[in-house]
Amino acid sequence: MAVDPDAGVDVDADRAIMAYIRESRRARDLPRVGPFALLLTEATRLRFLNYAIPDDGADPDDSDVTLLVAAFRAADRMPRLEFLPSVAPALESRLTATGWTVEDRLPLMTCTTRSVRDLPPPDGIVMDTPSNDATLLEMARLQHRIFDDPEPPDERTVTRLRDSLNRGGRALVCLDPETRQVVAAAQSGPPTGGATEVVGVVVAPAHRRRGLGAALVSSLAHQGFDAGLSTVFLEAAPGADGAYRNAGFRRTSTSVHISLERDLDA
Repeated sequence: MAVDPDAGVDVDADRAIMAYIRESRRARDLPRVGPFALLLTEATRLRFLNYAIPDDGADPDDSDVTLLVAAFRAADRMPRLEFLPSVAPALESRLTATGWTVEDRLPLMTCTTRSVRDLPPPDGIVMDTPSNDATLLEMARLQHRIFDDPEPPDERTVTRLRDSLNRGGRALVCLDPETRQVVAAAQSGPPTGGATEVVGVVVAPAHRRRGLGAALVSSLAHQGFDAGLSTVFLEAAPGADGAYRNAGFRRTSTSVHISLERDLDA
């Protein structure tokens, strides 16, 4: 597992983050196969919204892996897991030995009240909270486009966003000053145990390298801390970690995405 040499892995912190992820995905209500909870999203086959979450210390045997693959196939989804290897150190080698492939090792970055920085949006850009369904839908359209989601957003997407906001999640958008179109967006999930996760950070190609992503995550972090949270974390997409460092996030671990990619093209 590759991490920054000056950022040692705190296993207790990783366990707390995995506990948050399970709780925020409503893992208690998710179907289970052996030592895994399955997050399967009916509305889309997008791989980032369909994956399994391992228990701490997960060390599946062959029958567990077979049942896991069968569950994904039954749902017409590619078998995938996302996890922090420090909490299940035997899992990666167990899966790769049976043909699974590591998709990514993404920086897991955290921010605290002491490290967060105040980064306003660039001049002319309006940062706002989406307050109506039309703006939420436009935000979702940008996210779906940037993340290559094969399913177009619709009223169900807006309903899911509203549900997250009603449970304490947050959303922010950046608007072009001339067209008033959404050109960047980000969300944070409903808080659990003093923490929240920043997700869905997107910037339209024509507006990149202007600090919009950093400004969004900085503002979401500030909002979370103002509400009494102690930790805000995120997974950084390849090449995006520099923007998040500018906002006060520091790499503390590595998130592994692993899949049986030959199984389905999802």
